[in-house]
Amino acid sequence: MGATAGELFDRHGLTVFQYFRRMTGSRDIAEDLTQEVFLRVVRGLHRYQAHGRETAWVFQVARTVLLRHWQTEDPPHVSVTDIKEPGREPTHVAAIGFYEAVSLLSRAEREMFLLREQGGLTYAEIARACETTEEAVRSKLYRARRLIKRVLSARLSADGREGL
Repeated sequence: MGATAGELFDRHGLTVFQYFRRMTGSRDIAEDLTQEVFLRVVRGLHRYQAHGRETAWVFQVARTVLLRHWQTEDPPHVSVTDIKEPGREPTHVAAIGFYEAVSLLSRAEREMFLLREQGGLTYAEIARACETTEEAVRSKLYRARRLIKRVLSARLSADGREGL
């Protein structure tokens, strides 16, 4: 692969942290898990075979770290209570609605949605990382997007703005 640990962290560190932040609801846990991912990535660099995209490999490691974390900790119900209610600007209302919608997704839907939208993984890469089929990924992503759209439409409508 030829990448150094620093280069890998520069390319993927923030995205992995954000994935963990949204999956766990905790900044502290996200920081710890991100650190664990990059320790594993550095240790595994010599074994990495570039059969797929580097991003997919990093997120497979991230998902493994998250699942191991949840074996010892109860998976949280992620909420938006730690997000300060912003002003009434449409972008702020939509942002809160988005976080609210993501928190309502099932764990599997949230995970696949974040792997796709934040991690940029393909359906095939998500299926491999989550040990499922591409059809299951498509189905969960469809349901996730539908719920997000419904929540955003309701929030914007309640705020007196045009729905989606």
